[in-house]
Amino acid sequence: ERPLYLFEKDIFRKCPEMEKEYALPPHFDEDLMSALGADRRPDYRWLIIGPERSGSSFHVDPNCNFAWNATIQGRKKWVFYPPGVPPPLEG
Repeated sequence: ERPLYLFEKDIFRKCPEMEKEYALPPHFDEDLMSALGADRRPDYRWLIIGPERSGSSFHVDPNCNFAWNATIQGRKKWVFYPPGVPPPLEG
């Protein structure tokens, strides 16, 4: 069983007070996507909420984006495969 989780892409527009708590870690301060301009840039700041055991199947980001994640509560498990090695098929 994999419960659904929720994505909110407009979190800072809907809750501007939360943006005061948001800061990029120094290791991620170079924003390469800003070169696209605000009108062409894919969504890039999300609040994702889910219960225990929620998550996604193996996938490539639909925007071919890159991201950093911060877990506020609980744990997040990531599995990475080297280029050219396909993930196992889900059964």
